[in-house]
Parts: sequence; C-alpha cells; structure tokens
Amino acid sequence: MPNLFPVGYENELSTAADLEASQPIGYKPSADFDFEQGDFIRNGAQQIESNSGIDAWEAWCKTCLLTDRYNHSAYTTDFGIEFDTVFKCSTREETESMLTRQITEALTADPYGRTSYVQDISYEWTAPDAVLADVTIVGIDDVTINIRVPLPGGDY
Repeated sequence: MPNLFPVGYENELSTAADLEASQPIGYKPSADFDFEQGDFIRNGAQQIESNSGIDAWEAWCKTCLLTDRYNHSAYTTDFGIEFDTVFKCSTREETESMLTRQITEALTADPYGRTSYVQDISYEWTAPDAVLADVTIVGIDDVTINIRVPLPGGDY
C-alpha cells in the first residue's frame, strides 16, 4: 500500500508539548492560498505551492478575521469574530470598539505564539453592515504585517 505521507513527515509535526511550551514555535511554511480566488495556489504540474513562514502567519491572521466565531467546529472557540453580535451594535463607534477588542483577542490567541500584539486597527465603512479593516500586527522577532480584510455583518 502506498504511503500518503512524505518521508520524514514525523519530524515536521508539532506536539502538544510544543504548543504548551513558553517559547513560541515560530514561523513555519504552509500551503499557499489565494484569498481572492478562494483556492490553493498551484504550479504548472498542479502541485500546491508552499509559502514562507511569515506568509503562512499572514494567511492564518486573515483566515482568523474572516471566520465567524463559534460557527465552525473545525476551529477552537477563540478563533474568529462574532459578526452577528458586533454588527448589532447601535452606533458605528460601538461597533468599531467591539471589533477592535475581538480582532485583538482573536489574533493574540495564536496557538503558535507568532502574534506579539496588534499595533493599529482602522476601519473604512463600505455599507451599513460591512467594513474594511486595516490591521497592523507585530509578531515575534518584530516582524510586522499589514492586512486588509472585508468584515461582513448581518445575514451573509
């Protein structure tokens, strides 16, 4: 029977002890994903391309902010944003305040310890219940990334 896993994959796996350690695991490469196309990036031979560890962290941050919290059993309860709760606020200021808190909490809950802190968040409203969030995130070794994500509200 053919082996589905590459030779030596055991050396690449993270253990529960790694996640509980006080030292961050760091930036590990991952499969490259195109958020605009909604699919993995493939080369000419239809093999999935890999990206750098920092690009993988950036993709994790985007995925975290685009995920509706508590609605996906594949993710832990500290992953994502509570869109329905946030966009039920009575004012934009209240919505932005709640979004800032939830974005910060979600990104700093990174199980691999890559996120040190969220430096800056700004909002551009595109509809009464949708906003573009510009987020500056600082990781370990003072690596800084800037991401822009559309955050939908209401029934989507």
